[in-house]
Amino acid sequence: MKLGIKLLAVIGLSAGLLGTTTIVNEEVQDNNQVVYAASEANLTLPQTKGYTKSRVLKENLGTISSKDKQKLIKGSIAGMKENTYEDTDPADARTVDVTNLSHDDQVEISKFTLELINQVRNQFGKKNWTYSESSLKFANRIAKEYYDHDHSCWDSDHYVAGIERAAKASGLNSTVGQVYEDEAGLPITSTFPGHERTMKVLKEQIYFNLKQMLFGGFAGSKADYNDTSRYFEWEHAGDLLGLRTTNYDAKTKKFAVSFSGLKNDESRISVHMISVADRYIKNYKKFDR
Repeated sequence: MKLGIKLLAVIGLSAGLLGTTTIVNEEVQDNNQVVYAASEANLTLPQTKGYTKSRVLKENLGTISSKDKQKLIKGSIAGMKENTYEDTDPADARTVDVTNLSHDDQVEISKFTLELINQVRNQFGKKNWTYSESSLKFANRIAKEYYDHDHSCWDSDHYVAGIERAAKASGLNSTVGQVYEDEAGLPITSTFPGHERTMKVLKEQIYFNLKQMLFGGFAGSKADYNDTSRYFEWEHAGDLLGLRTTNYDAKTKKFAVSFSGLKNDESRISVHMISVADRYIKNYKKFDR
């Protein structure tokens, strides 16, 4: 669906990076050696606190009542507060250049993001999306369009012309506008102000971006979670959860993630979460090659 709202996160080191809490690893005995099980990333929709399938759909249809809107905001606040994640996998301590990831790292980040999306989709009875190498190539084309033409998540809207060119080059429908991208900006911190950060931090930041998308487009730090004015859009949630319309949302999509920077500002990194519904694939041979 067409998404004209962008998600930005600019927070300082004192904000606790992503507003996460420390997770103590579970000790596991293995041949008399103590090893540590990496914490798993989980996202839960607080349905009992107001964040319901019906309210997200009504918000996207423009039919939500004022009372239900307040309940949706309350549920979104709970979602921001209650969902926390700290990556404790020692393998993720390595430093990467987010805008120049290896193919394996791109696949890992895409599947990490997809697992979280499918978790919340399943909670609302929706089918899984799937990872696609073709979608990754498409996502990389979009990221290149953004970089080459000096666009980013900090613009007022998606870079539609670039998305359409990337779609045409990928064998996709290029005349339907912006129907492929959910976009966010990686948090800017004093510790990681440029392209480089550890895989641990990158995964934690992606986790935060997904929370933003699901829970009202929240922008701010942990200290702002109770500020109701910071919860203002559920279009991204509607897209990720298949709740933008009553009967037109695709049952499943092909998904991948890419990143782009700006030539004159290394602090601003855009996250391109790309999903492709089968109905937009015009040339399967071109899309799959």
